[in-house]
Amino acid sequence: VRSHWEVENRLHWCLDVQFGDDYARARTGHVAHNLALVRHIALNLIRLNTSVKTSIKTKRLLAATSDEFRAALLGLAVEPETDGDEEED
Repeated sequence: VRSHWEVENRLHWCLDVQFGDDYARARTGHVAHNLALVRHIALNLIRLNTSVKTSIKTKRLLAATSDEFRAALLGLAVEPETDGDEEED
């Protein structure tokens, strides 16, 4: 019973509250399943990101408004190149 509620509290509650999963109106074909997969992936990426210590809600807002944060969240951020003039110690 505890393991069931752990899953409920950790995953489904976050999807319901943060992503409005209960209010989703996509019901035709495979749309509901596909959107659920996208939400799960997005939630996992947000949870794995430790660059900013803040809530899931704030990370979603950052991802929506900041191209740099969204790229880092998706693992697309490119490290700045060094010009080769610097010496390594």
